[in-house]
Amino acid sequence: MSPADNPLSNRVHFSGGPRREAFLINFLLTLDMTKAIFKNIILLGFLFISTTVAFAQTNADTAQIVLLKNFSMPQLSRERTIRVYLPKGYNTSNKTYPVIYMTDGQNIFKSSAAIKSTWAVDSMLNSLPANKQCIIVGIDHAGKDRITEYNPYNSTYGKGDGVAYSQFLAETLKPYIDAHYRTKKEARYNAIAGSSLGSLLAMYAVVKYPDSFGNAGIFSPAFWIGQQIYTDTETATLNKKAGFYLVCGDSESADEVKYVNKMDSVLHAKKFTAQQVPPTIIKAGAKHNEAQWRSAFPDFYRWVIDRFGL
Repeated sequence: MSPADNPLSNRVHFSGGPRREAFLINFLLTLDMTKAIFKNIILLGFLFISTTVAFAQTNADTAQIVLLKNFSMPQLSRERTIRVYLPKGYNTSNKTYPVIYMTDGQNIFKSSAAIKSTWAVDSMLNSLPANKQCIIVGIDHAGKDRITEYNPYNSTYGKGDGVAYSQFLAETLKPYIDAHYRTKKEARYNAIAGSSLGSLLAMYAVVKYPDSFGNAGIFSPAFWIGQQIYTDTETATLNKKAGFYLVCGDSESADEVKYVNKMDSVLHAKKFTAQQVPPTIIKAGAKHNEAQWRSAFPDFYRWVIDRFGL
């Protein structure tokens, strides 16, 4: 190859004879090839990183449950695990979401519950379109103190801590959730739901904090243990736009249906409409357990998101 044909000859002057010239030419050609290989490696690495980021962004669109461990409950001088369900699309959008607060947080999410039979709320929500999604906040119960923590009234079981617990929900937990997540803060976009004693607490919280919580999901309420809830509901100045969803099974106890129907009558006497307080759902053959509440939750959810305007 003549100097005229060599693309390197215009850039480098060689000395030392033909052998040294050939050596240097081969060396520089190899160097150029090495640079090209490195450029390709860098390009491939960039493409790999880009693909990985895109894949991560796609996965970020899925639902997730965030655990807030050792969350302070100053009103009770206790700590608790809080489970925050963020729906699919939360991390890749700027939209704000309604919130449903739920008692017995250990029992409501299939993927994080400590018991075999759960409400499986996360599984149900995962099947819904993004425009029908809410944030769900599950508050773990207190174990041995559950019965007093969810009861706003003193009973043979002990001093009722439900007053302080409701204050925790309204004055500590809800402000935290509103500050750290994209929520719709007005009462009409916030609900409390629970079962048994948890729904006694939910009813009390909506009655006592009408500016914080505008809807209640009352599943198999243990009104029998805190019957003052009827008087408190009758005499309270309730949020005129509030909604109450009542459901129970006819195989729970001899008096459960009676207790639920009594609350239905109290609410309708306060002039709530059938949309705000739909006819009580009495599930035939249903017992006092998670299986009933899991089956009842989808209808409650459809009702409450309609109230949220979703």
